[in-house]
Amino acid sequence: MTEARASITLDETRFPDMELTLRIMRLATLWRTRLDRALRPHGMTMALMRPLAYLTMLPDGATQSDLACAMNVDCSALVRVLDMLEKQGLVSRQPDRQDRRAKRLMLTQAGQAQCALFHQIATGLEHENRAALPPETIATLITGLTTLLASPDPATEALQNPLPDAPPHAGPGQEHTHAP
Repeated sequence: MTEARASITLDETRFPDMELTLRIMRLATLWRTRLDRALRPHGMTMALMRPLAYLTMLPDGATQSDLACAMNVDCSALVRVLDMLEKQGLVSRQPDRQDRRAKRLMLTQAGQAQCALFHQIATGLEHENRAALPPETIATLITGLTTLLASPDPATEALQNPLPDAPPHAGPGQEHTHAP
């Protein structure tokens, strides 16, 4: 894209030891905004394309829970988006043969075509965004980001491996009760 960047100078020294965090946050916002603008003329938004892209990367027949986990969002947050995608004929929900409560998510042919167009648009934008960096820097950046993404999430680890004397995790709106 050939949009001009605003020449606003930020004083990042006000947040010492957060150089990486601030840059990742700013870059994520910038890239998402540019991608959203590139998608809009095709009737697409990141809010709808993100689940479709993740479904493309997951094995066929992933559950809503699988998708939520991959996207790092709450299952209930996906319901409305999946309803919209299903209504548009981009996703279908199929009954799970082992668990009657679960539904398997499948991209329809229209959903696959939409993902192919998304891929084409996003690839073009990525090439534009990469133009300022030499190839060896891009390879190093991808390796570093991959390492960061593979790092365990301390919050998830704490829920999965509670301290021996810690009370069990209570759900939202539930309180722990302790015996006297």
